[in-house]
Amino acid sequence: MTPILRFASLAAVSTSALLISSCSTVGLGPSGAGEYAGTTIASSNLPLIRQTTVAVFSEKGFRLDGPADYGTIRFVKQGSRSAQLAWGNNLNNNPVMVRPEVQIDPLGQKTRLICNVYMTQQSDVFGEDSKKPHLAGKAGYSSIMSTIRSRVEKAEKAKP
Repeated sequence: MTPILRFASLAAVSTSALLISSCSTVGLGPSGAGEYAGTTIASSNLPLIRQTTVAVFSEKGFRLDGPADYGTIRFVKQGSRSAQLAWGNNLNNNPVMVRPEVQIDPLGQKTRLICNVYMTQQSDVFGEDSKKPHLAGKAGYSSIMSTIRSRVEKAEKAKP
């Protein structure tokens, strides 16, 4: 691939990522209410929900970024090469970090999980730059939320 074609390809990928990230409410959550991905679980067992949420995100390579004993659980992992290209600043050598936050909202006999995702990059000059990807990767986080829901509901049904 010639240098000009390589540059054009990189420019196209970067422009596409910027366009996707700049969408405001298109495709957000099941009701357009502002969450990136979410689900409602037929359980009010908050310790089980927290434990399952941490386990599923850990299986996907995330680690906890703070305590998991309150209403919001934060996770972090270093972004892939494509995340670096799409969300990183070419003048900044720091890695892009993927930071999902899962909010746990009890609703009586049910519990609502709301997941928002932020792409961040630490800057030595400007602090941390944070962007919210509204469409890119949404299906993966919707799948994570579904996995949490099905595991919790299966564990609830298995209880004597």
